[in-house]
Amino acid sequence: MAKFIVGIDAGTTGLKTMIFELNGNPLASAYRSYPCKFPHAGWVEQDPWDLWNALCETSKETIAKADIDPKEIASIAISSQRGTFFAVDKDWNPIEDAIVWSDVRATKEAQWIGSHFGIDKYYGIAASAMTPSFSYSKFKWVRDNRPDLYEEAYLFVNGQEWLLHQLGSEEVFTDPSSLAMNGMMDVAKLDWSDELLDAINVSRSKLPPVKHPARQVGCISPKAAELTGFHAGTSICVGGGDQQCAAVGSGIIKEGMAEITVGTAGVIVAAVDKVYEESHHEIYFSGHANPGKWDMEGQVTMAASNLKWFRDTFCDAETAVSKVSGKDVYDIICEEAANAYVGSRGLLYFPFLQGQLTPYYCDAARAGYVGMTPAHGKAEMARAVLEGVAYELNMSINAMQRVLGRPFDVIRLSGGGAKSPLWRQIQADVYGVPVEKLKIFDCGLVGSAALGATAVGIFDNIEEAVGNLVHTDGFVEPDMHHHEIYKEYFGIFRDAFLAWRDRGIYDRLAAATDKYWDAK
Repeated sequence: MAKFIVGIDAGTTGLKTMIFELNGNPLASAYRSYPCKFPHAGWVEQDPWDLWNALCETSKETIAKADIDPKEIASIAISSQRGTFFAVDKDWNPIEDAIVWSDVRATKEAQWIGSHFGIDKYYGIAASAMTPSFSYSKFKWVRDNRPDLYEEAYLFVNGQEWLLHQLGSEEVFTDPSSLAMNGMMDVAKLDWSDELLDAINVSRSKLPPVKHPARQVGCISPKAAELTGFHAGTSICVGGGDQQCAAVGSGIIKEGMAEITVGTAGVIVAAVDKVYEESHHEIYFSGHANPGKWDMEGQVTMAASNLKWFRDTFCDAETAVSKVSGKDVYDIICEEAANAYVGSRGLLYFPFLQGQLTPYYCDAARAGYVGMTPAHGKAEMARAVLEGVAYELNMSINAMQRVLGRPFDVIRLSGGGAKSPLWRQIQADVYGVPVEKLKIFDCGLVGSAALGATAVGIFDNIEEAVGNLVHTDGFVEPDMHHHEIYKEYFGIFRDAFLAWRDRGIYDRLAAATDKYWDAK
């Protein structure tokens, strides 16, 4: 009898595999990082084989750590990046590196799409604003600049579809939750939009058909069994987009519930019963990983990536201490940040390392500190990074609650950033509401495992899977005195950002950067 289920999360900077018992208890996990490539200003690419190699290595390591018979694994399912795509030939070999979701090369193409359709018409179909971060503009870039790649491609796929094929699936498919940040879907119908595809001359034949998540799509092949350590014949299943899997893995399956994932990016996902009218076009809707349902989303392009940048740029000493002591370097940085005053003595950090997404869609926005004086040191700089990410997330929370027409009933925290007690408290204080913790912060892994277990019949539906696998761990209450301080700084943060945007400062800086990128 099968005793275990597996979730795999193929993220932007690394892949993690985790084995669970059927009550949600995690037995073992393993992680491998991999790089992105930045060949030009605004470009972000990735080798799909890095993801596959990481999957093979982590699967073997996780099985060994768990000390189980792989025959006892009932299902394997994957969550993966949304908005990242690449071309494959008929043998499913990648023709070139993937274009990653955070790539913003297609600024001109996004402007063309916006002028061709008009924002109201486009939003009425795709339920999202047009931005170079979404795949639609990048497909037009491929069509206009790489017709050779388009013609050579058998299909354009994302990570989940390709990894499941490597594991043994022969089915050609995608699912609505994986098409969030794609921008080519008729969201109300949860299918490709022929009108949007025709406008940029992309054929449906180059794209996988859209099917439901939480389905079995094959079994582990003998070749994949040898490479991964999984048992040949084990069921492999559709999970979904990483943030939709995180929503399932944090129990966000009813309208009024929301979760915030602070990972490479920062994403707020709220379950909704329908696609709401949104005349401001500030947030976007997509398919939920719960089949036939929708979600509403806000997104920070770079969230914990800002802390990684801070570590790499300023924290050689902390990294050295971490290597000697075995203590996580981010814990050391956050301990230093905790010594700084609330509000970092007026030091603001703008976390726009790769532009600003929701709610203002300022692709040219750039990161930086404002308010620096001789009184500020590394502790204030570190704390300002944590606060700046929370400020940007708060802009989207406000927009989403406006669309919903009421405050969220509950906000849960997930992702690597939720492991930090200081960052959890800063978020509660900035938002001014309690935030709920989860016993397992890797919610994408819990969610993908839940979808796989539902697909093979361990659970009758997603609600039953969530009831068995998702476990909360109490609330972080806001300090309302700190909230009043943060309200003032947040207002300055938002107004300063909008002033630079409206005066064209970001656009001028981006143009100069493109012009002088390789200047010496």
